[in-house]
Amino acid sequence: MRSSVRTRLLIASLVASACCAPALGEHPAQVVTIATVAEREPLASVSLERFLKIRAPGSPSFAPDGTLYVRDWPDGIWQLYRVMGDSAGPKARTVRLTNYKDGLSGYSLSPDGSKILLFHAVGGNENTQISLLDPKAEPGSEGAITPVASDPKVQFAANQWFHDSSGFIFTGNAESPRDFYIYSYDFASGKRTRLLDRAGSWSASDVTLDKSRVLVAEYRSISDTSIYELNTSDGSLKDLGVKAVGAPEGTTVSQSLVGYMPGEKSVLLLADAEDGLRKLYLKDLATGATSKPISEIDAYEVDGASMNMERTLLSVVTNQDGYGTLRLFRLPSFEKVALPPIEEGVVGVNELKGDRITWSVSNARTPGLAYTWTVPPTGTASTKPRQVTFAETQEIDLGAFTLPRLVKYKASDGLEIAAFLYLPPNYVEGTRIPFIANYHGGPESQFRPTFSAANQYLVAQGFGVIQPNVRGSTGYGRAFHMMDDYKNRWNSVKDGVDAAKWLIDNGYAKAGRIATYGGSYGGFMSVATLVEDAQRVERGEQAEPLFGAGINVVGIVNMKTFLEQTSGYRQKLREVEYGPLSDPEFLASVSPINQIEKIRVPMLIAHGLNDPRVPVGEAMQLAVGLMERGYEPEQIYFPDEGHGFAKLNNRLIFTQRMVEFLRKSIGTDAE
Repeated sequence: MRSSVRTRLLIASLVASACCAPALGEHPAQVVTIATVAEREPLASVSLERFLKIRAPGSPSFAPDGTLYVRDWPDGIWQLYRVMGDSAGPKARTVRLTNYKDGLSGYSLSPDGSKILLFHAVGGNENTQISLLDPKAEPGSEGAITPVASDPKVQFAANQWFHDSSGFIFTGNAESPRDFYIYSYDFASGKRTRLLDRAGSWSASDVTLDKSRVLVAEYRSISDTSIYELNTSDGSLKDLGVKAVGAPEGTTVSQSLVGYMPGEKSVLLLADAEDGLRKLYLKDLATGATSKPISEIDAYEVDGASMNMERTLLSVVTNQDGYGTLRLFRLPSFEKVALPPIEEGVVGVNELKGDRITWSVSNARTPGLAYTWTVPPTGTASTKPRQVTFAETQEIDLGAFTLPRLVKYKASDGLEIAAFLYLPPNYVEGTRIPFIANYHGGPESQFRPTFSAANQYLVAQGFGVIQPNVRGSTGYGRAFHMMDDYKNRWNSVKDGVDAAKWLIDNGYAKAGRIATYGGSYGGFMSVATLVEDAQRVERGEQAEPLFGAGINVVGIVNMKTFLEQTSGYRQKLREVEYGPLSDPEFLASVSPINQIEKIRVPMLIAHGLNDPRVPVGEAMQLAVGLMERGYEPEQIYFPDEGHGFAKLNNRLIFTQRMVEFLRKSIGTDAE
């Protein structure tokens, strides 16, 4: 939309938010309550700030003595807390153990509970540093936190603790920005030892009790991974990979290692070698014989699997239409453990230690709440799981939140696409309302029915949201997630426009009142679908544009400049997906910036200035290109953010601007 109004350019910086100390007292028996109609506060009248302040502590981890640690953000930034009790939530008493300006991205508690590794980066630049926290030290005291792997130009990642807690295995790209070598660190000597220095993106998954062998993997792309056993004494590698069933020689396989079985003579691994679905395999290290030990999960894509350090229990989470289902088995027999009932949603395992499993559940009404359960000995009665984390609900009735509908539509070439559809409370069937077509990033990712306060605020304000899992998404098998690779890139863009067409054909929306929205690769989709939409009108395939606005968050608009300027460790990986720099003509053909004249709707552009994945130049190219044509895109740039907006204050600023933009561009009234 052309306008004489000057472009809004907001450089937003973090303002520390004050937060009252949590009140003491007992947790309520239930966090998510469904109030009566008379008691409910209308969701439409609840402020955005209250929606976005809904939270639950994350990453719960128990020390052997029962001490509970969590990550939480009562002040708007993730930090580590020790819980003075057995559960965490708004009424729990906690001690904050870290105070990183840009937050704590993660942590790992040693098996014996004596050490904590802290993972942190500056301003969203993703150069994660590793520090060591002494849990016994006074918080904030000198020596409580010491650097272990520290170099502001290097990205480190902790992979695996030694079983005796004497050290850990980690990776880093210090020698070459493109290559991640594998190292070990010994706490007693402070010595760092390089275990593997081959070119590539390497990681470790498990280590033997005597530290002589390590399970390692080289990741080249989502469809191509090699797995090995590394001999730490001589650096030799033993190939553990499985071959694709019924495929030509040389066909790549996506595979990862779960860990050593009891006795360390066989390993468990995941691979998409058969039927294109990621399945669980058992491999004998001496003979190379491979089998599938659990038949009941063969029909599903496996999200992930993990073992406890004692190697007596195995957890497996399967992906079933986007929902995550947890199963638990005893080792080495693979006897199934009868789990207590778990609420439907996306289930993730937080930790598996000894005979205790802790999992979290996220769905549209449950913000990632965690539960812990002690596995009973065979033949004994089961106990009930105990809730570990409780939500800060901001006194909003989460039970009134909208549940998504799983819908499926036909793409223009007949391919079936799954999508999650969110409709406002009290939506009347057949009513056409303003809609947001939300595209996920990755593209190796999947929309799943998890908790989203921003989604719920949008539907409470009268907007509908559709989240299509276009071709290239994970969760539907190898063939589907490879359908958008390289020369097939634009087919996924067409799927994105087909989602809008489905909304209109089925009476949910009206042409011109649908906005595109996405972050990262989803940002590329949000811009590219505007181009494809205009092309369809020009080709006579549809009478008018379907979209009336676009929102691009940290998105790609020029494949060539993106590949040239993204961090070195990501370039090779992204070339496999999008196409190589040696084919500039193709990259130009799928770059929305080269068809910017077809973008004729209002746009909101948002980016972090420290983004190492999609440099901010992508946003600026789009903004300048639109302004040169007389358009005035709204722009938001955060100097203390990277690839996404981690800080609460920044999320509040962005989301408020986004909602105002949607109201102006596609309206709020139903028709």
